[in-house]
Amino acid sequence: MSTGFEAITAQVKLVIWDLDETFWQGTLSEGGITPIPAHAEMIKTLADRGIMSSICSKNDFDTAKAELERLGVWDYIVFPHIDWTPKGQAIKTMLSAMGLRAPNVVFLDDNHMNLEEAAFFNEGLMCVDATQPLAGLLDLPQMKGKDDRAHSRLAQYKMLETKQAAQAEGALDNMAFLRQSQIRVEILTDLEPHMDRVLELINRTNQLNFTKNRVETPEARAELDALLATSGVHAGLVRVTDRYGDYGIVGFFAARVKYSGTTVHHFCFSCRTLNMGVEQFVWQRIGAPEFDFKGPVASQLDAGAEVDWIAEASSSDQVFSEQDDRTLCLVGGCDLLQVSFYCGTNRHEFVNKEDRGYLVRYDDPGFFLNPRKPLKHDQTLKKFPTWSWQDMEDLDVALADSDVVLLSLYYAVPGDTFFTFGGKEWGGEYLVKVPPRTLKKFIKSDQALWFAKSFYHRRYTLEESLELTRRSMERAMSLVKPDAQVFVLTAATKTGMQAERTGEMRAAYNAMCKAFCAGHAQAHLVDLDEVLLEEDFQDSDHYTRAGYFKIAKCVNDYMADQSGAAADVAAE
Repeated sequence: MSTGFEAITAQVKLVIWDLDETFWQGTLSEGGITPIPAHAEMIKTLADRGIMSSICSKNDFDTAKAELERLGVWDYIVFPHIDWTPKGQAIKTMLSAMGLRAPNVVFLDDNHMNLEEAAFFNEGLMCVDATQPLAGLLDLPQMKGKDDRAHSRLAQYKMLETKQAAQAEGALDNMAFLRQSQIRVEILTDLEPHMDRVLELINRTNQLNFTKNRVETPEARAELDALLATSGVHAGLVRVTDRYGDYGIVGFFAARVKYSGTTVHHFCFSCRTLNMGVEQFVWQRIGAPEFDFKGPVASQLDAGAEVDWIAEASSSDQVFSEQDDRTLCLVGGCDLLQVSFYCGTNRHEFVNKEDRGYLVRYDDPGFFLNPRKPLKHDQTLKKFPTWSWQDMEDLDVALADSDVVLLSLYYAVPGDTFFTFGGKEWGGEYLVKVPPRTLKKFIKSDQALWFAKSFYHRRYTLEESLELTRRSMERAMSLVKPDAQVFVLTAATKTGMQAERTGEMRAAYNAMCKAFCAGHAQAHLVDLDEVLLEEDFQDSDHYTRAGYFKIAKCVNDYMADQSGAAADVAAE
């Protein structure tokens, strides 16, 4: 078996790294390793090209994860397998979970036996001996990938990872999991703005490409254009979302309907939605026409199957905004994601997340107000589970880039968990608000003494907390584009036990938000007490699907009015 670079003969979609003596020098379990910075940069470059990286290593998971986090690459890794089990079957399971074929995957390992085992269980896997220098891999044409500096492909695999973890934690079988996933499909018939995606789906999909009629020459492209202009041809792009996220445009079909029957010219889908039943749903949606599959395909179409776990999104749902080029930035609780799905698909998201088992929140004045440069190498910030220096840099870029900004910062006001840290002044110069759940868990950990020495508790009055929050909004406003619109969400005061218990604080926050918006032409108040009805609330801070839709409608309606006004001016 060849294990040099010549083994890489097909376009690469995934690189699987061994760790010891491959990704780094040395053996982690034997007390020390030496990082290879070029390998960390390779993983990041691969992500920029839309090529994923995973780990298959015989190591302790938590120890290896901590080291990869320290090296700044953990967030670039998908579906890692780090334990002491054999690698061949582990890689087979990994590829099945990711919906990838072995011939599009590279495995890097310094141990020849591991390479042989992996190749035995995964026919076509491209195995490379990692004892040779690896930097030249990036120069191979098979590793070119495509420009994905927005890391949309990485986000898709992270979302798939989350879905599978949720299914495992809930002990649901596949059908039960699909039924609770709230899968929605929209058929787009205006193809012209998306022809690049049409061609990509036709030419790059394999496992769920039932027709495999490639369009790779100018003549073939002319034939496709003629087909799409032909009377009786029904063609569409397929967009999919579910409760876990937005998959974007994942499928394309083109079928010509005549009195003598239907001819299917193209029927192809991305493996992003493998095992979700999307291709079955769409096939039935277009009348379940009979046609000869060009195998192999990873799914079968069954005329008798009932796909009742998928719903078609109507135009009134506005699940997919027509403003495809509109970029959003949202900062607040994770429920904001449910608003953003109705507002657009290009999003910068700074919402609640888990980090090493701790809750991290971005609706924190420190996240907005701390100076960036001094914190770049701050060890306290790196060690504590909160937003990172890179997160702060990303926020500034996102605010400057976005057309629409959604701010939901009520959490910044209540509670008594402000702390300062770092800097040269006694008592700390930099601000962080620690979520109570994180604080409680951290002070029970073996890092409690370090926390007590490194952080200084700050008792702020309500007025001081409100001022910090107002300054956070001011900083956001100072970074946005001149034509960007900022929407500030109030806190509900009329519905739910939390609102009843903290009504005075919520009213003060809302008054501050109202005054802020009144002072900035680009800022707009979304008053939840006015927008939502009582039945739209699950509790004071969480809403029904209809509630989130109404919030999004406020944003979409305003932006539509702005677009209409701009068009009127242009017409004049």
